[in-house]
This record gives sequence, C-alpha cells and structure tokens, in this order.
Amino acid sequence: MICTEGEVKLKEWECVEVNHHKDVGKTIEEWQNGWHLHPYQTAGMDAEPMAYNIKHYLLFEKSE
Repeated sequence: MICTEGEVKLKEWECVEVNHHKDVGKTIEEWQNGWHLHPYQTAGMDAEPMAYNIKHYLLFEKSE
C-alpha cells in the first residue's frame, strides 16, 4: 500500500488457478513480465469416487 498526501493506492493482485502441477512453471513464466509471485497454495477437490484433483493457486502482485 502506498500513501500519498492522504490518498491510499492499493496494490494490484491476481490469483491464477492451475489445474496440473506440470503447468505451474509455465504459468509463472507467463506472468513474470510485470508481476511478482507471492504465496503458492494447493487445494484438493474430489470430483467423484477415486478421482482426486489438486488445484494450484498462484497469487501474483503487480510490480511497480
């Protein structure tokens, strides 16, 4: 957050969902220009019995 004479400018953020871990690196490369990777989180979701998907969530902050 940047303060200038009483004004507050919020940072710009984007959360990107990646469906397969093999695509995480490629996604980070695509967002490198002007964005900074923040936390990295995964979450498992059951789609149906015996099918387990893991979603990867990448949080990017806009670079100044």
